[in-house]
Parts: sequence; structure tokens; C-alpha cells
Amino acid sequence: MTPYRFARIFGAVAFLLAAPLVLRAPAIAASTNPLLDFQSDPLTQSFRDGYQGVSGATVNVDIPYGLDDDQKYDVYLPESRSSAPVIVMVHGGDWSGGDKQESAVAVAKAGYWVAKGYVFVSINYRLLPKKDPLIQAADVALALASVQKNAANWSADAGKIVLMGAGAGGHLTALLSSNPSLAADQGAKPWTAAVVLETPALDIPAIMQSNHSAVYATAFGSNLEYWEDSSPTDLLATSGLPMMVVCSAESASDSCGKARAFASAAERKGVSVTVSPQSVSSGDVNAQLGVASGYTAMVDDFIQSVL
Repeated sequence: MTPYRFARIFGAVAFLLAAPLVLRAPAIAASTNPLLDFQSDPLTQSFRDGYQGVSGATVNVDIPYGLDDDQKYDVYLPESRSSAPVIVMVHGGDWSGGDKQESAVAVAKAGYWVAKGYVFVSINYRLLPKKDPLIQAADVALALASVQKNAANWSADAGKIVLMGAGAGGHLTALLSSNPSLAADQGAKPWTAAVVLETPALDIPAIMQSNHSAVYATAFGSNLEYWEDSSPTDLLATSGLPMMVVCSAESASDSCGKARAFASAAERKGVSVTVSPQSVSSGDVNAQLGVASGYTAMVDDFIQSVL
């Protein structure tokens, strides 16, 4: 691991691991379990009303995993659970936008998997221009560590966690899952597998050395070492986790071609990457996951196969 990566990722957030968390005032009456102090009655009721099979679910919002206001996550909890598996969702938004509560990010996915007995976690993280993609990856890792520590409080199984991300969140998901030692430096233990939803950002040097949009220039700059350090393909290690990469067959950026190239590179490292092209738009790869369909069932089958 290069000194550059140490300085930019790990040194920038190391203080968070030792610093005490200051929790905000509870949204409802205090409970013997402090995690329940983050329940959101309006979001819970909206969630129950919108999806079948989640009538007893609750939603805890804005649980902090760091000191910054952007370092928070929401937890969707099924009513009955015991050693429940966990899905951790990382939103997209060109590394500069997006939110954990957007309907395309969380709601349909939470509705589908909570009804199946999963705990569903949707995270926020610091964005450009405040923090660059490597620091964002460290935030995701820190959130993972927090979820693993809190899992028992939710009657969930910290050993059955699937990391999921879309767009820029898919890049961060693939980056950490290609080389889980990055997350280990933030206190996270290896999770089970990952689902990467529609991201062309799997080989950053290749993108930056060809015609690319201003989005990539803003996110990744002009430093070759930084490109390599933030590239899932370049960081692939034999410790990489099983991944499903879902891509849009309609993508103008050839995300499926990039996904297949990533899978080939992973195979050379002995890492299992399954590519699943879908005949939907790039946005719908994310937005339609969780809606009852063969596509959602296919992703669910993959998740069940690795748990």
C-alpha cells in the first residue's frame, strides 16, 4: 500500500476511531436501548403503508457512525428477526450528491428485503467537494464497522452482511470489496459479498486516459497514483470478495463491457465476479431493484447463495 494512500484514506479518518460519539437528542421517548432513540415515526408509518409484509417494521434514522453530520445511516428493521442477514446500501450521485433516503436508493429495496426478514441499512457519507472518493471509501468502511458492532443490538448477524452500491456508490462498493484490507483499517471485518449496480468506474486509469466527462475530472483529478489507488481493478487482491456486477445493456458508457473487463481481471486474482446485463436504463438498474421482477429475484438469488 502506498504512502499516498495511507495519507489520504487512513490518516484522515484515524481520529474518528478513538473519538467519542456525541449522540443527538432522541426523536422519541428514551429507551433502555439507545439505538431505539433514533426511531422515526413518520418514516416508519410511510414505510409500513407502502409495502406488503412490513407491517411491524420500524425505521431508525440518522444513527451516527462518525463525527461529521454526513456520517449517518438509517436502519430498516423487520418486526420479527433472529440472526437476520444485513444489506448495507451505498447511494450514488457522481461522488458529489445523493442521499440515503432517496426512493430509488432505499425504499423499494428495503421494502423487498425487510419483508424477507433482512435488516436494511442505507448510509450517507461525506461528498465532494468536502471529501474525495478515497475518503468516501473510508467513510463507507467506517459505517460497515459500525453496522458490524451494532448488529447484535438489532438481532442481526454481523457475519452475514452484503454491501450494495449504485453509481458512485457502486464504485466505492467495488473498491472496498476488491481489497477488504482497506476496510479493515477502519475496523471493519470482511463482509460476505457485494452487489455493484451500474457503474462504469471500475478501471479509473483507463477512464482518465481516454475521453471522459467533467464528473471524472472533478472526482479523480490528474494524479496517476491517485487514479490507481482509487481503481477497483488496480486494487484487486486475492482476498477480494464475491461480487455481482449489474449493468445496463442500454448504457452509453458501455458499463457492461467495463464490468466484463473487471470480471476478467478479478478471475486472474481468483475472485468471483458475476456480471449481469439488464435490458433497462442505467438509472433503472438502481431504481427498479426491489420492485417485484425477475431482475430483483435474480439479485436475491445471488445474495441467498452467498449467505
